[in-house]
Amino acid sequence: MEALPKLSPAQALLLRTATRRADGRVIPPETLRGGARVKVLAALLQRGWIEPADDGHVMTDAGYAAIGLQR
Repeated sequence: MEALPKLSPAQALLLRTATRRADGRVIPPETLRGGARVKVLAALLQRGWIEPADDGHVMTDAGYAAIGLQR
């Protein structure tokens, strides 16, 4: 079995909460602001775990795999 990637607490929170939404939408919590918000989203985008959508971001198949799930 392949080891899961190391996620920061914020990355794990965003990915896990997105899996609970039917559309896989990534919605950062209000407590994640400014540079921290930008940095977390940029890291998820760079790894291919999320992708841009019409009005935000959605999880990719790779994002689901990063937390040990399938879409």
